[in-house]
Amino acid sequence: MNKKIVELKNKLGLSRASFAKALDISPSQMARIEAGKVVLSDEFLLKVCGTFHVNPSFFTGEIDIDEAVSVVSPEEKKKQVGNRLKQMRMEKGLTLKELSDLVGLSDSQLCLIENGESNLTEKRAVDIVEALEVGVEWLLYGDEEKKYFPLNEKMAQWLWNHPEVREQIWKMMEDC
Repeated sequence: MNKKIVELKNKLGLSRASFAKALDISPSQMARIEAGKVVLSDEFLLKVCGTFHVNPSFFTGEIDIDEAVSVVSPEEKKKQVGNRLKQMRMEKGLTLKELSDLVGLSDSQLCLIENGESNLTEKRAVDIVEALEVGVEWLLYGDEEKKYFPLNEKMAQWLWNHPEVREQIWKMMEDC
């Protein structure tokens, strides 16, 4: 992952200091990341993706850097996210008010997000995907393969509580 951070920083043409500043970390912390001395958390990688408009599949090796870096404007990205949010809300049969109550937003804030007039924060994205039971990669980046049955905290917790199923899955994965 650390090498991918360096690859991304270079692709974006950013210095260590400017990359670190955008992520609200120190340049010395960034140097430790580049050197591979820091284990990167999922939360940090999501922050990188959100800050630099990068598809998370880049970090899993599913796509290369050229596919991962968003070439759409931030305004267009907000509209795309808003359209996907509205589409799923309607598909689930929820009103704006019902979804806003579920995620702790005012209906006017949610309306602004749906209309592409306001940014969706990482925290709110997590709240929304949990309420709608979709993947964050789909909501934020349009990854259709990760739309349904998301690998999220809810699923991880369930698997921890069901070791027999976890073992079966683990054994199936060994065969891959």
